Amino acid sequence: MADKRQTVYIDGQEVEITNWDKVLWPEAGWTKGDLIRYYTLAAPYLLTHLRDRPLTVTRYPEGIYGGSFYQKNCPAYAPSFVETVPIASGEKTINYILVQNRLTLVWLANQACIELHPWLSRCSHAQFPDWLVFDLDPAEGCDFDDTREIAFLVKKALDELGLISYPKLSGATGIHVYVPVQPKYPYSVTSSFVGAIGKILEAVYPAKVTTERLVKNRTGRVYIDHLQNLQGKTLAAPYSPRPHPLGTVAAPVTWEELKVVYPHDIHLGNVLTRLQTNPDPLAAGLDNRQSLDEALAAIGAAVT
Repeated sequence: MADKRQTVYIDGQEVEITNWDKVLWPEAGWTKGDLIRYYTLAAPYLLTHLRDRPLTVTRYPEGIYGGSFYQKNCPAYAPSFVETVPIASGEKTINYILVQNRLTLVWLANQACIELHPWLSRCSHAQFPDWLVFDLDPAEGCDFDDTREIAFLVKKALDELGLISYPKLSGATGIHVYVPVQPKYPYSVTSSFVGAIGKILEAVYPAKVTTERLVKNRTGRVYIDHLQNLQGKTLAAPYSPRPHPLGTVAAPVTWEELKVVYPHDIHLGNVLTRLQTNPDPLAAGLDNRQSLDEALAAIGAAVT
């Protein structure tokens, strides 16, 4: 369209759109309009994983190569349909955005919010996550196949503890292994649990796994990051786009799919078609909140 500003109607309300044709992913040719369309059509899936969760976004107003910035506080100019939740952070209060409806997703797309990073807890129990995540990050000298191997080692360890887990492509080079938990454990416990499993795997597979925080000391191994489970830390939401040249998406997959899939296989150009024929694998975890009591006891971690 020729106009730089346009009003569209979503769910009976007006939303102002600007620079519809601005290219955000140059290699793929995807524009802000494509992002808006994606958020509109993928809303049922995105909202499943975003609703009631404090959100941090990463904005790319000039596209994925034009610089970016994180935003936690909801701006004062946000329209009335954007809900927020105030959460204390040190001596200040942050008014986090809550994505409760499709309108908010469209508004975020117009702000060039390519990455959506929700908390692992809902605002009704903000200090008690209902997900814990093993964030697997390949260090220099590793590739996605190495990360895939470690994801299956994590699954095996969780299986032995009686815990069901769900993998998600990060949309970059990593894999996120999600475990749904009952929201009765503070972040300190879920983070310690992930850290303890990481240490066990590191001890058994020292040439493949590391929990070393210094990047320079991780070479040739896959890093298991338990610190992403601390309160306020976030990961790309399921079905969030990523600032990758191919427009990849942080996509949940089945364990069977993880045997063969690669990050570039799921992107903005095909994820909606995929969702029409393949139910969201991670949605099952929403109704399968698990106790960690026995697993914590088994690995010698205290419930606090």
